[in-house]
Amino acid sequence: MINLNLININRKIKNRILKISFIYIFGIIIISCNQDTAHPQKNIEVVSELSNRYFYRNYHCFDFVKQCELEILKLIKYDTLIYVRSSQAHGKYEEIQGKLTKINDTIYFVKPFKHIVQGGNGDKPWHIEKDSIFFYCDSSLIGENLKIEYLNGKIENYKIYSTENRFWINEKYFNNDNERIFLSFGYKNPIVDETVEIVSIYSKIKYNIFFKSIKTTENFYIVVNDEYIKTLNISNEEQQCLGVKFKLKKMDIKTKLPGNRKIYK
Repeated sequence: MINLNLININRKIKNRILKISFIYIFGIIIISCNQDTAHPQKNIEVVSELSNRYFYRNYHCFDFVKQCELEILKLIKYDTLIYVRSSQAHGKYEEIQGKLTKINDTIYFVKPFKHIVQGGNGDKPWHIEKDSIFFYCDSSLIGENLKIEYLNGKIENYKIYSTENRFWINEKYFNNDNERIFLSFGYKNPIVDETVEIVSIYSKIKYNIFFKSIKTTENFYIVVNDEYIKTLNISNEEQQCLGVKFKLKKMDIKTKLPGNRKIYK
């Protein structure tokens, strides 16, 4: 009889321990759920991080220019893209902004609504003194201050007065194939935190620079996945690509842009 009573007592103790353990574990689960709902900011932060994605391609950083070369793309909620490629070494800047339409899980149609291009060193429109530079731009820049900086650090300031401007340049500081002049007028890079500086390279063909919008930009397609983004270009019979072309690697937390550039917060 004693042994049977002891067995029954042990069973009751074990059952009570199991019940207490179950209540304790269930209580922890409830508390955890309440904590998650009480701090929804964590989920918001995760969503905000995924809403914008960045893709880039690293280029060389030459010592004879002020800004390193850069090719970068910002993808906003799979709705809009901003693409920028800049190279002071080659005197080029290009910016495309476009709206996206989803075709399938990886392919999107892009309809550009803004396309800005820098170019230069073309023929002058008429014969004029060689100590002049022509600067063509959109009407939105009229009234902006334009700064011309030479490689030796000398600076001259002008006012943009037209879509077709003529400014004086100092041939003393700009007279051989190794020379460049830097022009800035308050235009901000739409992805990285810096003011755009466009460049004219010295050439015997003097000096025609433009920073203008292109009104008729071809639509294009892109492929997006977890590793890269690239364009799908239409080709003509000679297999030459038409329109913008890029293939960029996805950025992550460890990615460092050339020249210590910082992305807008």
